[in-house]
Amino acid sequence: MKIITLTTDWRTNDHHVGALKGLLYSVFPDVVVVDISHDIPHFSIQQAAYLFSNVYKRFPEGTVHIVAVQNAGPVKTDLLAIKKDGFGFVGMNDGLFSLVFGDQPPSNMVAVKLDIDQKPGYDLEVLTFVATHLLSGQNVFELGSRPDDYVVRKGFEPVLEEDVIRGTIIYIDSFGNAVSNIHRDLFYNQVMDRKFEINIRKFSTTKILSNYTDVDTGNMVALFNDAGLLEIAQNQGMANKLIGIKMNDPIRIDIK
Repeated sequence: MKIITLTTDWRTNDHHVGALKGLLYSVFPDVVVVDISHDIPHFSIQQAAYLFSNVYKRFPEGTVHIVAVQNAGPVKTDLLAIKKDGFGFVGMNDGLFSLVFGDQPPSNMVAVKLDIDQKPGYDLEVLTFVATHLLSGQNVFELGSRPDDYVVRKGFEPVLEEDVIRGTIIYIDSFGNAVSNIHRDLFYNQVMDRKFEINIRKFSTTKILSNYTDVDTGNMVALFNDAGLLEIAQNQGMANKLIGIKMNDPIRIDIK
């Protein structure tokens, strides 16, 4: 089975997603095209990286992932083709892949240079050509050469003090759950067996629970999600609207 995934901020009320799928099916009629998401907030490379990094490894090896989130930077940005960990990746050299893979540039990566007139931004024909080239197992270096510069973005890292962990909200999902950048391992390594209090906006708690339903309907809860990150949620409600949580809001853990 041949699989291509799509992660974009294009939405589905415009023509781009349907047009790209039509081109992919024209080249590979039997391909399976999987929509990871088309609802990434516009221009939010950070949120795209969080969502994508928690999904792509769950697909079979050989899958090709197209990540197309419009950045707010210069129009002239190289399109990258990457082979890594048994997968193919196609996306702009805008720092998203550095948030997913780390600062070290992947070894099997090229800036796409084709003998055609490439349009600025996401050219659907070029995306199709590059993705199907990788899907068919061809050499990535036939698509171009190493980029002159691999753009690296720095994700928000928690700040650690002896008795405080200062984190940041890096993602808010469709249920209004607010995901922080504080990982379970970091939390327990810092807190150990001491008491603690989590504070964000008007909410504070001294407990981390296992499930949303560990509190009554409508109540707030802190837990570690399936990515191992500290999440603030409301049982059958939207925590972000209840207490006004927004992207990049600070979250503080006082250790006692």
